[in-house]
Amino acid sequence: MALPPLIRPTVVAQPTLDTATWFLQLRWVAVAGQLLTMASVALVMKIELPQIGLLSLISVTAVTNAFYWLWLSTLHRRGVKMGDRLPSHQVISALMLSDILVLTGMLYISAGIANPFALFYFVNIAVAGAIVSLPWAWAVWATTVAGVFLLLVRSVPMETLSPASLLAASQDAPIWTIPKFGFLVSFAACSGVITYFITILTGELRERERALQEAEDAGLRNRQLEGLATLAAGAAHELASPLSTIAVVASELSRALEKQDAPVATREDVQLIRSELDQCRLILDRMTSAAGEAAGERLRNIRLDDMISETLLGLRQAAAVRISMDATSAESTSHLPVQAVAQALRNLIQNGIDASPADATVDMLAEIEDEQWVITVTDTGEGMSEEVLQRIGEPFFTTKEPGRGMGLGLYLTENVVRRLDGRIDYSSELGKGTKAVLRIPTRR
Repeated sequence: MALPPLIRPTVVAQPTLDTATWFLQLRWVAVAGQLLTMASVALVMKIELPQIGLLSLISVTAVTNAFYWLWLSTLHRRGVKMGDRLPSHQVISALMLSDILVLTGMLYISAGIANPFALFYFVNIAVAGAIVSLPWAWAVWATTVAGVFLLLVRSVPMETLSPASLLAASQDAPIWTIPKFGFLVSFAACSGVITYFITILTGELRERERALQEAEDAGLRNRQLEGLATLAAGAAHELASPLSTIAVVASELSRALEKQDAPVATREDVQLIRSELDQCRLILDRMTSAAGEAAGERLRNIRLDDMISETLLGLRQAAAVRISMDATSAESTSHLPVQAVAQALRNLIQNGIDASPADATVDMLAEIEDEQWVITVTDTGEGMSEEVLQRIGEPFFTTKEPGRGMGLGLYLTENVVRRLDGRIDYSSELGKGTKAVLRIPTRR
């Protein structure tokens, strides 16, 4: 399993794979730090250490970490991904208990509690309290207390860390004496690890609060969409019958007027009624398809150029759209609800057409970027103020003239895009136009 350079631990009672990987890296760092400390003490400070005993205990950590790495690699090959919970959290808990026992053994043969590196008990307690379940965290704490009790009762003394040397070091001895310097190094390393870990935990908690807020917002939007779908379905059901009746009567009336050679103005009025009926049907169809049917549409593979063609088929004034797309982007494929995405694109383009002068064109740039479809729609309309930009996507909010829109297009578009893990970014400048950038991750 290839490991990233740094994994951030996740604050959970049952560890996830990314937390387990971070703990793996932390234990390798501990092994390297212990070996480096031994080498520095023996070669630089010329202090005699129980090397065989210390190396044996360090090898316990190294060997258990190697088996731990093999276990994580097996989980990775079986399809467990970063963020997925581990099938068994007892493995990490057992390793933490093993680390406490190893640290106790190392301190036991190197002056016991007088060894400055006894401070690293606090690192083990802090890590356990954050990434394992509450019972196991208290088990680690109890094991630590038992280890300290043992060291207070008995340990193998070292002359450089004897009570007499510690007392001498506490007087006027320079900082580079063994007890003082050892305590400084141990305190700096221990406090640094704890500070790093606590800042990580704080950041994770903030991230979880943000994710929770986003989930609540998404739930609210989904309830709004469900309400809109219900409204659309009810409106379609209630209005379908009277609109059909009016359409039949208007058709019969139009044929009767033609036979009786009615005035042109009268025939035009009847034709206007029929066209308005068609517009009513179109509004109801757009509401029901975008709010309801599209949400349950089946996914299918489609190329980017075919998606653009599908979008233009149902677009009014399609000739006003100027498309830019290279060959590589055109051939990229994705697994999407085609009609829902096409309708979302139509809404963006139609808004640009409506906002632009009658003879102006709307530019659409379609490209592939970082495994995303990036579609940019730019118009040359009057643009929008910052206040209007902040309200884009709100249901029933529109800047169009009465009768030209209900303020549902962009709301439904953003719901479709959000369901596909995409996003839309808007930018606008008064007097110069508006740009909408739609990003949808490609799916296989």
